[in-house]
Amino acid sequence: MIQHWTFETLARADKVTLEKIMREGSAPEIEKLNGFIYYGWNCNVIGKLTGEKFKKGFCQKDGVNYGFNETVVQDKTGYSGCWKMKASRTRPFQMGYFRVSHVKEESIQRSYHFYHHLVLFNYKLPVNKRHMSFFKVIRDFIVMPNERDYSLLLGKAYLQLWGKARIACCYFLLGYPEKIQFVPPLFKQ
Repeated sequence: MIQHWTFETLARADKVTLEKIMREGSAPEIEKLNGFIYYGWNCNVIGKLTGEKFKKGFCQKDGVNYGFNETVVQDKTGYSGCWKMKASRTRPFQMGYFRVSHVKEESIQRSYHFYHHLVLFNYKLPVNKRHMSFFKVIRDFIVMPNERDYSLLLGKAYLQLWGKARIACCYFLLGYPEKIQFVPPLFKQ
């Protein structure tokens, strides 16, 4: 019997199960992510150091697919609760910009042979500078846990340190997609 995953059941899955999904699942079509923002939840302690909850949005500029992160209130309710913008802001705080592509199109594909069939979020962009330069070492690999279901994505973050040296950081979920309300000025056409 094939498992149908939900945000909740995937959030409770163990690392062995999450890794199996990463290796056996299929990649989303990148263009179908554009125009949406997803609620994100870091599954592991290491990922939670930067915040348990976040949002990731997707857009296209000049034929290239990009994404960004938005900070949200950390309400300490785990994978339930709300993903609210911080109350003092009229616009979300957007940071951690990345290019969205297929792993097989990137020069790093040999280093991540288990994920050659997936989508990659590559944060090594010039716009991530000064206080955001730590983002440049992040590489996220993305899979659809349920075939052709764009309402739920599973990711695995790595830190690409130097050369081929890398550290697996955490698994994270992306779910509950909504239309983007605030496209970063950087990506406006």
